[in-house]
Amino acid sequence: MKHLKDYFWSMACLLMMGAAMVSCDDDNNDNGEPDGEETASRVAYILYEGMGGYNNSGIARFSPSGASDFVGNFFYTQNQFGLGDTAMSFDEENGNLYCVVSGSKNVVRMDRNCVEQVRHSFDASEGAPRYLVVEDGYVYVTQYGGKVSKLDATTLEEVASFKGGDNLEGIAEHNGKLYVANAYKYDGGYVYHTEVLVIDAASMQLDRSLEVTINPEILKEIDDKIFLISRGDYGMVQPTLQVINPSDNSVSVIGNASKITEGKNDRLYVLYSNTTYDENWNATTVNTYFTYNMQTGQVENTSFLKNAPAELGSGNVYLLEMDEETEEIYVGLTDYVTNGTIYRFDGEGNLMETFDAGGINPNSVLFVEND
Repeated sequence: MKHLKDYFWSMACLLMMGAAMVSCDDDNNDNGEPDGEETASRVAYILYEGMGGYNNSGIARFSPSGASDFVGNFFYTQNQFGLGDTAMSFDEENGNLYCVVSGSKNVVRMDRNCVEQVRHSFDASEGAPRYLVVEDGYVYVTQYGGKVSKLDATTLEEVASFKGGDNLEGIAEHNGKLYVANAYKYDGGYVYHTEVLVIDAASMQLDRSLEVTINPEILKEIDDKIFLISRGDYGMVQPTLQVINPSDNSVSVIGNASKITEGKNDRLYVLYSNTTYDENWNATTVNTYFTYNMQTGQVENTSFLKNAPAELGSGNVYLLEMDEETEEIYVGLTDYVTNGTIYRFDGEGNLMETFDAGGINPNSVLFVEND
């Protein structure tokens, strides 16, 4: 009789385990949302670098509508492994997300729910990847050591490359031309360059080079123009915003700037962080927010933020983005060692909320539709 009871008990346990497994399988729907939770039609993915060498980069998911819960490390939730070390460039095309993980020497392609599809790893002998841009079925990646890799956007296999320059940073594309920041080299000390390389995307051959302010880094294509931020020499020359006109490759200086994003009404939203040091190397930062009229070419010395908290006037701003659909503005602060803070403003510049970024050093946001 004891054996019969043991048999029935064993069968009951197996049935309960089976039911639990089915329940676990049904916990998430196809969009990665728990059952009973509304699927957000539009989400903001916040990329954070983490700390260099600590392998703690990640992607947080935020639902502007509040339809989905905030998830601080959504990439890990979706994949059950980490993104890698020092993620620093983020782009989207045709429902795919692309990310450079510089410290891990990878480029990652994900679906719109941050599920990894394929990962390209650069050879140990190559320089670290830095920035990417995705255009017409290809991913263009800048690298230290003077290389731009052209990868198939589906397979991430290298199909061509350009070799030239030294440590390459930002990249933008316009009408079949790649604009690449040739930033610096190290030769017993830092030697900063003053050129942007213009590369034909089809042939991956150098078309020309443009003279710009020293130490070019960030490039963005906005409103058929190429906007460039040069970091300067960290001394006499401050970070400088310039605009390149692709029609004649002329370069014009706009003024000092540290961050930019496309704003509403043909404006560029600009931040200039002016940091000074005393004799003991204690830093003081003053942040100035203003707009640039892309139609008139005039700087408008009016902040696009109306009621910014005091910390946004003196903190380390690491992220500045606008959601083109809602015109909401996202500003991210960092202290380089703890999770960053995101400040969300409406289209008129009024503060709506603040929230934890999910990780250290949040640097960019992609706004993605969940079809």
